[in-house]
Amino acid sequence: MIQLLGAIVRGLRARALLSAGSVLLTALAIGSAVLGPVFSEAVTNSYVVTRLDETAPGLTGLSRVFTPDEGSSLDQAEQHARAASDSLTRGSWEEPVLTVQSEPFSALRGVAELWARDGACESLEVEGRCPEKRGEVLMLAADLEKTGAEIGKPLPLAIYEPGGVKALGLPRPGIDEVVVVGSYTTPETGEDWLIPRRLTSQNEQTTINGGYTPYSPAPLITTPETVVAAGGWTIGVDTHLDVRADITPGELDVAADSAAALPSETTLEVEGGTLRDNGTNSLADVVEEVRFQQSTARSSIAPAVLSLVLVALALLMRLLNAASELRVPELALASLRGVTARRLWGLGLAEPVVILLIATPLGVVFGLGLSYALVRGWLVPGLPLPLPLTSWVAAALVLVAAFAVACVAVGLVVRESLASQLSGVRRPVAARRWSVIAQLTLVALAVAVLASKLSASGPGEPDATDLVLPVLLAVVAGLAATRLTATLATWWTRRSRGRSLSGFVSSRAISRRQEGTLVILPITAAIAVAVFGAGVYDSAATWRTSVAATASPAHTTWSTTLTFAEALDLTRTIDPEGEWVMAAASATNPGANFSVVDSSRLARVATWPETWSPGRTVEQVVDEISPGGVVPTVQGTRLSLTIDNQADMDRDLAVEVRFGSRGGAPLKAYVGPFPAGESTRSTRVPFCRDGCPLEGMTLAGGAGTNTRMSGSLRLRDIEVDGTPLPGGISGAGWTPTPDPAVRTSITDMQVSGGELDMSVDTGESVGMARITAGGIVRDRPALAGPKVQDRALAKLDEGYGLIPVGPVGEIEGMPFTGPSGLLVDYSSFITDHPVYDNLMTVHVLAREGTPASITDALSEAGLSVGTTLAQERHVLDQSAYALALRLYGVVAALVLLMALAGLFVSAAVQLPARRRDAAALRVVGVPRSSVMVAVVRELAVVLGSAALAGILAGSLAQWVVLRTITLGYADDPTTPALVAAISPLRLVVLALLAAAVFGVVALVSASMTVRGARGSTLRESAR
Repeated sequence: MIQLLGAIVRGLRARALLSAGSVLLTALAIGSAVLGPVFSEAVTNSYVVTRLDETAPGLTGLSRVFTPDEGSSLDQAEQHARAASDSLTRGSWEEPVLTVQSEPFSALRGVAELWARDGACESLEVEGRCPEKRGEVLMLAADLEKTGAEIGKPLPLAIYEPGGVKALGLPRPGIDEVVVVGSYTTPETGEDWLIPRRLTSQNEQTTINGGYTPYSPAPLITTPETVVAAGGWTIGVDTHLDVRADITPGELDVAADSAAALPSETTLEVEGGTLRDNGTNSLADVVEEVRFQQSTARSSIAPAVLSLVLVALALLMRLLNAASELRVPELALASLRGVTARRLWGLGLAEPVVILLIATPLGVVFGLGLSYALVRGWLVPGLPLPLPLTSWVAAALVLVAAFAVACVAVGLVVRESLASQLSGVRRPVAARRWSVIAQLTLVALAVAVLASKLSASGPGEPDATDLVLPVLLAVVAGLAATRLTATLATWWTRRSRGRSLSGFVSSRAISRRQEGTLVILPITAAIAVAVFGAGVYDSAATWRTSVAATASPAHTTWSTTLTFAEALDLTRTIDPEGEWVMAAASATNPGANFSVVDSSRLARVATWPETWSPGRTVEQVVDEISPGGVVPTVQGTRLSLTIDNQADMDRDLAVEVRFGSRGGAPLKAYVGPFPAGESTRSTRVPFCRDGCPLEGMTLAGGAGTNTRMSGSLRLRDIEVDGTPLPGGISGAGWTPTPDPAVRTSITDMQVSGGELDMSVDTGESVGMARITAGGIVRDRPALAGPKVQDRALAKLDEGYGLIPVGPVGEIEGMPFTGPSGLLVDYSSFITDHPVYDNLMTVHVLAREGTPASITDALSEAGLSVGTTLAQERHVLDQSAYALALRLYGVVAALVLLMALAGLFVSAAVQLPARRRDAAALRVVGVPRSSVMVAVVRELAVVLGSAALAGILAGSLAQWVVLRTITLGYADDPTTPALVAAISPLRLVVLALLAAAVFGVVALVSASMTVRGARGSTLRESAR
């Protein structure tokens, strides 16, 4: 036993380079097996924390309302409310926050509420002071202007009650007036107030079906005594989810069950009153998404780690083969001495087993260390490192696989005949039956997976085949490159006799030295994995930016309850130069939703990924959807029109002027009458004091009615408060109103000399000259997404929808609606056209670096930050698939390092044989330069074929995988498509790097081969 141990030690020392390489590769394989399950579970836990952190607290927290029994005191009610909520709350939750809320009552020409809670002022940005006495309140800054309230002065509550509010039957407050002692702005996040939008005001609106929404100011923040004095009251109980770094999916399940304990339409009898749900909790959706991410992590990370293990085992097989071949004389001598087959196998496996025993603890330490580094570097801070049982099972399986590889490597030598063992150099021989079957199986499996991906009906969720495919293609490409290189070398050897000596020598060496071509397979696999990993990671990163920009089309996306027209006016007021903010919206419509943007600011404010409009810049997109004119803005209180009436009419001409709508009500003014000839008439427009758009006019009978007219009408001038309106005629793009329901009398219209000339003729009938500003045409210019169906466009053209459109092109993505929408300019959508605000979700977009004065103005107007581009990108970057791709990048780097290590070790092992061949050539008179060129050519062909096969296999895998997956979001119609583009620049860079590295290896190896090729080398070999 001691002699065997001494022989093992001497063998390991004699083959130190091979032994060290084998230990390294085995440790990497075992460490990878440990890493996979650890990182998979850590990714899921990290995603839970990230997903909860990035989700609005209102969607993960609990909001309940406790209604106390009649006669309960405030202190008793608060105690009962806390106890009732705590009894239903299990899991990871923070302490509840109680808010005393008055019942809704009719006040301030709308529906108002009073709120009070401890520390309210500390959690709000307050201008003024905090309420301290009964009757003192804080008011939303935007509501101060709407109600005419002034800080420090009394504000009557029970004032005039509009009919719509009166119809609601709400009670009047129990106090007549309050004193406004300060103002506050809507919180930007839900860190302190669970649902910040509850601290915003709601404008008066009329819905599409005639419904009425009253004006509702934001809650008046006051003292508890004031709330009680106002009338009926309840206790709001808001509870934030406690998102710890060590929260697990199991704890999230418990919290979701707790959130569902009180159904939304159920009133629960509890001690001291009743409890009902009043929130927007969607923890169940988060739980479902987490489960999906768990399955994605397993299906994505496991193949990524498997690729590393397989390449490591392949390289280990190569090194163990080389070590076994170096031990051929030793094993042959044992055979000559009559050692039995069992003892011969034991002798052959002794060194590999010792290598595995040394590598096992190193591999475990490496796997845990790399897991710790990746978890700390990529995942949420403070996340504990999980140690699942599957890691140890996987490590054991890899150890068994490594032992099997050692058995195969030893068996290839032990089963050789004694004559073959004594021959010195192994020549290419016919492949064994089991080898042919294995290779054909791999080829068939690769073809089957490739065919299934190419025949896929459309993009789908990622699965294991998406990341197994590059490994399969790499192995098949390596096998094909090995066989093709050897075949071509044999053919070239026969063809090159009598030609270049170095070419003949190099091709003969490739065709006759089996060890030289064995390196092709692992290097091909390594390069293919690296190309695929780099390509997919880069494409996925670009895609995630596109997805994030769909949800947040600018650096910051503000949410608002304002109508689009109001949001547009706000952005024009606080940023008149159009450098920082813009209004945008999405509008629901059957078949094709609309993405409505202020195109004049789109290029400066919004984020526009290149993948949204390949071949088009954002400026070209703006040009294609921009209308033919700019709607004039009237800012003043008196409007004057000068008209030259040369038309034959039954009555004097009158003009109806349209200024859009506010709160669902159209704004109009009537100017006239205009007798025959030139005349100027005026009218008051007090609602345009702060500005309103001049969208259209109707020149007809009284109140814009139809009348007979024939002749010409000339609009000479438009004045506001005695001053000509800039852009009122020239540049306004006046056109006959594109509405087929209008009986237009206009036969010709043109702008000449700053005046608008119209020829009118109703014939024997009646009609009107209705015109619209902004260059609006019937089919509004729009860019359509690829998911918009022709049927949906036809329905719009038939009048079933919001507006008819005429697509001027197709783009891959757009704000909010992605590939399933129609991108239009706001003027095409709202100008001189009825708009139902309840169909639009309005946002204000702000670019990076927006001045504080503008963001403060947005907050004061009641807007809150809905999301940011960085936040959306961060959520996507922390998804399981994104993290798996990161790991795939690490795997690619490790595979390349292993391949290079294996290459250097293989080159070093082959050096003595190459020196013998080179010495033999030098002895017969072959010049040293020819020998060196031959070695360089040999290595260049072998390594070049491996690099070429790897690049082609990796590129094919990248193209196939990217065109068949949507990275886990297949069911969302707003998700932009993943562009399956292969970057030629990246491939060129990889090819140049491979050429540089392999060129250095070839030159160094050739130099060392020639330098040691002397006659003494042959004498030493002969001994």
